[in-house]
Formats: sequence, C-alpha cells, structure tokens
Amino acid sequence: MLVPVAIAAACGLVLLSLSTAGSGATWTTTTTASGASTGTAQWCAAPDPSEVGARFIRLNSITTSVGTNQQMAIIPVANNTAWGGGGTGSKTLGIRLWGCQTAPVGNLRVTAWSNPTGTITDTWLTGSTVAPASRLSPASGLGALLKTSAQLASETAGLAVITGTPSGDLRRYSWLVANGRTASAPTANPAACATYLIGALGYSCSVTETNSTGGDATFAQLFNVTPWSNSTITATTYTANTMALQTTTGWGATNAWLNSSCVALTLVCTISTTPTTLAATSATDASLLASTNGNQLQWLVIQWTGTTTPPSDLVLEVFLQ
Repeated sequence: MLVPVAIAAACGLVLLSLSTAGSGATWTTTTTASGASTGTAQWCAAPDPSEVGARFIRLNSITTSVGTNQQMAIIPVANNTAWGGGGTGSKTLGIRLWGCQTAPVGNLRVTAWSNPTGTITDTWLTGSTVAPASRLSPASGLGALLKTSAQLASETAGLAVITGTPSGDLRRYSWLVANGRTASAPTANPAACATYLIGALGYSCSVTETNSTGGDATFAQLFNVTPWSNSTITATTYTANTMALQTTTGWGATNAWLNSSCVALTLVCTISTTPTTLAATSATDASLLASTNGNQLQWLVIQWTGTTTPPSDLVLEVFLQ
C-alpha cells in the first residue's frame, strides 16, 4: 500500500513544478478554516510574481515599516508603456486580490493619491521611474506626506461656491480597499457629508477613509476565501473611485476640485463619486513625477497591518483597464 502513496506524492511534485513553470501560478495545499469543511488535498492557484511580472505583488514582500506592525509600499502608476498602457484613451486604475487561504490574518488598506500642487522631494527605496518595480520611501519628502495622508482616519476639503479657492486634500484621494469595501461589497463608496459654511458662499466635505467599522478590513473579508468550489479561487477586483472632478486639464482646476453640485436657494450640496482614470501618455518620467493634475500620475499606497506576516499566496495585482 505504500507504493501508490509514493507514486501519488511523486506525481504531486511533478504537477507542482509543471504548474509553476508553465502557467505562472503558485500552487499550494491547505486546509480550510471555515466551518466543518476540510480540504487537505485541495489545490488553489494565485499568480506567481516572479513569473508574471512586477504588477503582481506578494503582500509578504511589503516590508517597509511605517509604524507598529504596519508595513507600506508606495508605487507610482501612470498609463504609460511601463504599465502596459500609453496608447489611446483613459484607463481606470484598479487592483485584484488573489489568494488561497480561507482565514488569513491581518488588515489591508489600498488608496491612491495625486501629487500635491507644490513640489516635494522624492526619495526612492527602489527604482526612480514610473514603473511597477519602483517604491517611494515613506520616511521623508513626498513619501512621508503620502504615508501621513494614507494613515489618517479621514480627509476633508472645502470649496467656496461663489468666491475663494478649494482647500484640503480630499480632491487628491481615491479609495480601492477602504471605506467598507469587502469581497462581498467590492464597489462600496464612502458617505460624504457636505455642509454649508456661510449661507450659499461655501461648504465643507468630510469623508471617512477606513471601512465602516472604523478600521481596515481584514484579509479574510477582502480576499475571496470561500472554501473551494473549483480548483482555483477567483480574484476579487476593486477599482479606484474618487470625489475629485476629473477634467481634461486635471484635478487641480480652480474651484473644480470636487465633483459636486450645489443649489444655493435650497442650501443643498451633493458630491458624486466617479472612477479614477489615467490618461494615456508618452510623457517622460520626470514630467509624470512632477505632474499635479491627477490625470497623469497616481501614487498607489498599499498598507497592511498585523502581527502575523501575510502568507505567500496572498497576491495583489495592479491593473489599468
């Protein structure tokens, strides 16, 4: 009876090597941690970043500390050739979460930010181009500003309807995994509060960045970790949304930083959400990194929190579609 077992084990090793080399997949055997289900002999697949490219990121490869049990990666994204774009038309920024675990431990937040209007020094950990492998340091300069923005519980913005200039960083902000988004509600948007400041002259808006319970969603909420019904686990897709008003000249147009409408006579303001898109570009990296209009460049900020390192089969894919 030992021979068939040995043969089966050998075949499993062959399948492992062929699947990894031939399909760009990471194959693992796991047991489920949900209910009474068990799956000691079940297989699932997640893309292997070493084979399919730097747009695929293992969460356990994000090791730059930004606080107690918090790690972060800051990545410049543009619709250029390095990111597989640069043709015609605009493309929506998004991520897919791949995984094989049924109950991974830890929390995740993913947001995107346009550059501030003022120039701030870039300090790089790896690379220095607008490409998937580049990482901005969160310790100083622009990276420190992005880290602070991404870690805050909320962002606010003010806009004068008749006079004045917009203020606040809300117009720079897009959410991917935040604001209550989970695998069961991947398109959830935050609630926006618009309040008049002085009659019809202006209003302020406050938006909570984290999920509806006040903290980041857990890995188990965000990844499709239902016990296997097929041989692979379907990736969960989250597209970026924003409250910024995107125009052909960007997000920084005077008095047009929020996608809002106000009816002065009724003192009612509404703020709409729209997909975050990036215009096709062949601009130089220097030009993209200096861009402040939001249409050219987005900084993707990935933050995970927890005392346990994410398992190697939790993979985040960045895409433009």
